[in-house]
Amino acid sequence: MGVVFDAMPVLMGVFVVVFIGAVIFSIFIWTRNYKASKDAGMDIFTLETDLATRAANSQLFAPKQTREQKLAELDALLARGVITRDEYSRARLKILTD
Repeated sequence: MGVVFDAMPVLMGVFVVVFIGAVIFSIFIWTRNYKASKDAGMDIFTLETDLATRAANSQLFAPKQTREQKLAELDALLARGVITRDEYSRARLKILTD
């Protein structure tokens, strides 16, 4: 029992060094992440919400269009003059062969 009490100052010193190291590491990581998000043009306080919104609006989660919907959209693009007749033909062929 006396050995444990004799080693207490050493163990406490090791604990304090490890604790201070963990605090410094946490500050370093937080600072690095803050700088990276600012460089990417994001606000760190709304980062999680921004990423969730981007994911929700991405094509990955978008509902799949039916072949009829794709063809109707293609017809509308041609009618508005957004695509040429050649682009329309290639896109229509691709839709019909998929």
